[in-house]
Order: sequence, then structure tokens, then C-alpha cells
Amino acid sequence: MTILALALLALAPAQEKGGIMDRLKFDAEGRMRAEATLDNVDAATGNDIDDRYRGRMRFRFGAKYALMEDMNVVGRLSTASDGNDANNPHWDFGDGDGFNGSGVVMDRFYLDWTANEEIHVMAGKQPHAFVMPPIYSDFLWDNDISPSGFSASWKPKIEEGSTSFDARVAAYVATEVATDEDPNMWGAQGNIYVPLDEGKAQLSTALYDWSDNGTTGVAGNQGNSATTEDFNVWDTFLSGTFQGGPLEEMTGYVEFMNNLGESEQGWVAGAQLGSSQWQQGNFNVFALLYDLEGDSLFSPVSQDDTPIAGTGLNDGDGDGTDGVVLGGQYFWRDNVAVKFWVLTSDPSGADDEPLRVRIDLDFKVK
Repeated sequence: MTILALALLALAPAQEKGGIMDRLKFDAEGRMRAEATLDNVDAATGNDIDDRYRGRMRFRFGAKYALMEDMNVVGRLSTASDGNDANNPHWDFGDGDGFNGSGVVMDRFYLDWTANEEIHVMAGKQPHAFVMPPIYSDFLWDNDISPSGFSASWKPKIEEGSTSFDARVAAYVATEVATDEDPNMWGAQGNIYVPLDEGKAQLSTALYDWSDNGTTGVAGNQGNSATTEDFNVWDTFLSGTFQGGPLEEMTGYVEFMNNLGESEQGWVAGAQLGSSQWQQGNFNVFALLYDLEGDSLFSPVSQDDTPIAGTGLNDGDGDGTDGVVLGGQYFWRDNVAVKFWVLTSDPSGADDEPLRVRIDLDFKVK
């Protein structure tokens, strides 16, 4: 991966003239959250435990520097939970022994190169390169996780208003191992975008090949029977957004996940009324159903928002889980939003069906 990054620097054109501040841009975003988890169960055993109430916060500060023509170097600092869990960049109220500081990490640092009008390349610790579903996209890949590696996309130039497509590839290192093969992910995705008279539709399909896991398990198992196995996950989703309806816009999608090696499947279906665009006065309501078998996806990179994260109890059985996610979001200002949502889990083998209630205040600074 390092060799590829150096090759990009060698191939890039000479740096343009201009002061540092002319080429440097900053952005930031933050969140304050109140959360309650009711009918709670232990994620490993499924036994009943006490309900949990906590305040949480997240802050990220990023910078982008125009290193050369058509090439940027991008970095981002983020709050980090105890143990630097990539799925969870939040501080809990009381972290750091209550009055001491809590962790901050650099969760992104990568080169971003627009090679030409059709080809885009990234190398380093970067955002996940594949297109994900609308409404709530984290079941297969948690948006908080920034993988390390290399990715590229090709989008042929198409006449505006016509059906278009793109193809994407990625190679990520999951764990660096000095004495053995590194567990890694090789992936490819194809996307078709169809403009409609009063909206748009999209069909996406991707293959995620998690390999070389046999002797070194990837940390952070969230419901798989084991992570010391190869996962060959085929993910497909169909989505559409249409103008009209009671809140002026309607969005829906269905997603299917299939671990070809284990014959384990999962699915998600979601719908939303209203827009998710950051514009004062916008409002939306949404609802999703999900049903995931234990090895239907690679759980270390899956979401941790539901009361039982990933694909179910982390007891080594890989029995799976299902549940619902529903809520609404109001954009108070162009850069401030309030979100109320409820998430449930019904993990196989648990004593109860936990429910999580959240109120988020999100803001952006650009």
C-alpha cells in the first residue's frame, strides 16, 4: 500500500503556486447524544442486565490540503472511546475517570487523487470507497470505520440526464501482522444510476472478500461464529428517491447480503418520508426492518448502534438477530439537526429483546 501511495506522488503533476491558506480547507462536525437502553442483555451471554442510561458526545475536525494539481492530502482528528474502538468514536459522559481527559485519534489520513474526469484514486486511511444505501447504511459497513489501504473508481463520462454507471475496487488491510499474512479485504462494486421523471433509482452490487484470517482473527467480533475464517460476502441493494408524498420526498431501499462461503444471508428494508438534505426546515421520518444470520456479513466492521451490535450475541454460536430502526430528524438550521430514534434487537438465545432510545443534536462547521 505504501508503494502505491508513493507511486501516486510520482505520477502527479507539479504543485501549483499559491499560499498555504489558499490551498488549505477545514471542516468540523459534532454531536451531543442522550441514550437509554431498556430490557438490556449482556452481549456475550444474552443474560438480563441493568438498563443503561448515558450521555455521549462526538467531535471531528478535518483538513484538506491541495498538495498538487488534482491531488489533496486529507486528515481528520476524532474523539475516541476507551480502547480506541473504531466503531465507537463517542465519549461517554464520565469517560477518562470522570474528570480527566478522554482519547483523541487521527482516524483519517490519505491521498485523494483525481487522475482525470473518469478515474479517482485514494490511498491511506480513508473513508470506505463503496456506495452504501440511503436512510441508514451501517449494517454492512459502519460509517465510523475508516479502513487503511487503496481504492479506485471509474465513472465514464455520460450525457447529462442519461443512465450512468461506475465501477469501484478496494484493497484494505484489516490487521498488520509481522510474522504472517495480513488479514485483508479485496472488494469490487458496480453501480447503475437511473434518472427518472420525478426522482432517481440505483442498483448496486458488491463483493467483499475477507481473506488470510485463518491464523490471525480480526478484533471486534460482533456476532460471527468466528472471524478466523474467510468471508466472501455478496451485497446488493436497490434504492429509489421520488418527489411527492406527504413530506414532498419519498425514499426506499432493499438490501440483501449473502456470505457465499457459509450460505448465511441477511436483509434490510427501509423507507423514509422527507429529505435528509441539510437545509433549514427539512424534516423526515424513517423506518427499517432487518434480519441478519450470524455469518451473513463480516461483523467487526458492522454497526454498533442497535442494542446488540452486528449480527447477534458474541457467544461464538453465530445465531443471528433481527429488529427495527425508526425515528425522525428535523433540520433546525442549515448546519444543526435534531434526531429522535428507536432501535431494537431480538438476538437468538437472549433472555430479552433490548430497546434503545436516542436523542441526537448534530452540527456541522464548514
